[in-house]
Amino acid sequence: MNNINEKRSFCINKISLSFNKKYEVLFLKKYFSNSIFQFRIAFLLNTLIYASFTYLDTLVIPEYATLFYFIRFYFVVPLCSFVLILSFFKFFEKIWQALLLICHITTGVGLSIMTLLASDNYSYYAGMMLIFLVGYFFIKLRFLYATIANWAILIFFNIAFLIYPNTSDIILISYNFIFISANIIGMVAAYNIEYYARNDFYLNKELDIQKGLVEDYNKNLEDLVQERTKELVKAKNEAEKSDKLKSAFLANISHEIRTPMNGIFGFTRLLKELNLKGEPNEYINIIEQSGVRMLNLINDIIDVSKLESGLVISDIKATNLSELIKYIYTFFKPEAKSKGIHLQSNNQITGKDIIIKTDHEKIYAVLTNLVKNAIKFTETGTIEFGYHLEHNEQKTTVLKFHVKDSGIGIPKDKQEAIFDRFIRADISNEQVYEGAGLGLSIAKAYVEMLDGEIWLKSEEGLGSTFYFTIPYIPDSKENVTNESVFQVNLIKN
Repeated sequence: MNNINEKRSFCINKISLSFNKKYEVLFLKKYFSNSIFQFRIAFLLNTLIYASFTYLDTLVIPEYATLFYFIRFYFVVPLCSFVLILSFFKFFEKIWQALLLICHITTGVGLSIMTLLASDNYSYYAGMMLIFLVGYFFIKLRFLYATIANWAILIFFNIAFLIYPNTSDIILISYNFIFISANIIGMVAAYNIEYYARNDFYLNKELDIQKGLVEDYNKNLEDLVQERTKELVKAKNEAEKSDKLKSAFLANISHEIRTPMNGIFGFTRLLKELNLKGEPNEYINIIEQSGVRMLNLINDIIDVSKLESGLVISDIKATNLSELIKYIYTFFKPEAKSKGIHLQSNNQITGKDIIIKTDHEKIYAVLTNLVKNAIKFTETGTIEFGYHLEHNEQKTTVLKFHVKDSGIGIPKDKQEAIFDRFIRADISNEQVYEGAGLGLSIAKAYVEMLDGEIWLKSEEGLGSTFYFTIPYIPDSKENVTNESVFQVNLIKN
């Protein structure tokens, strides 16, 4: 960035208007390419006008017409025509300013002689003024050369006037006054024109340099970004690989822990069969409850590990929802009854068995987790679960499940994070509920794998209702007789 911000001053020779060697070569090349067309047009017109004044010679000063004709067509016009022809050759670029200088001095000297011999006629005076104008502005002669040429013409004019005896001092003074004034004005104007042309050239070159530096910097930046991106991708892949290894390790170690736990459960059941009385039996119950709690935690860890490792896939097959809901109701009814909770299933679709295509195990796991949580966080009241058909925002038919309880509810500030892993919604320091906070995150992952969504509505102290949806895909072989019943209930809902 230091190179981009570096500032260089515009430095040229104040007299010759020349850059240092590097910039001077570039400028002259650019000046030539920009000037060649105008030079040819101006040079052609100048030559034609110079030749056409032959007619004026025969009218104004016939006694010198032959001499003037000789000057025009034996010196000036052939020389200018020769230079014009050379301008179409490649080497002309190297010598064009020197050739222009020679042509301009030759033209001026010839006109000086004509002005001297016809000093009483202002037509040749006007021709001299035109020569100065052409030298400074039209034929693209550089300032330094134009200045040398025009002052050389003026010096020759004055020397010739002093030598030639038939001229008056008044005419010489008046001509000099006008010619010197014109020369000075032309010099100043030509100086400024070339100065600002060089300044523009310099600024454009500096702009190109800065542009090149910026482009190089951008390219380096792009290369750096690509390099960093590759490093990040590599780091990401390594992190994912490490994460998969970690998850695989957790799944393996959890499996290894579950194996001896099953042995503990087996011997606990054998001890219970001995019908021991008193404290031994109570201890056995505590061991069994703690074992169940640990086994549930291990199962959750295994499920999370499989999800993180990408090992969990959907197994879509015909699933009997009626039997599934009935099984869950039968399984949890004793536990709910022991807590004094009324458990009920409420299915708004009636008729024979409802069979759809979905992943039976994942639907079972989600519903089991939600009902188990509802029982855990409800002391008294009712727990209701079930499903019905409805249209979602995309106008497709989905099965909408719900699990509603009258438990402790979930605080507003924790409802958004309730589906995150290891997040629990304990609302009191006096009452702590078991669990690591993995169940709802697993349920959310399963629902999303089935192209559904899960959410909740809850009010602290009044209970919670969890909802989730899955696509409704009826099994064509098993569910034909129930299709009309589904459609009737869908219209009702």
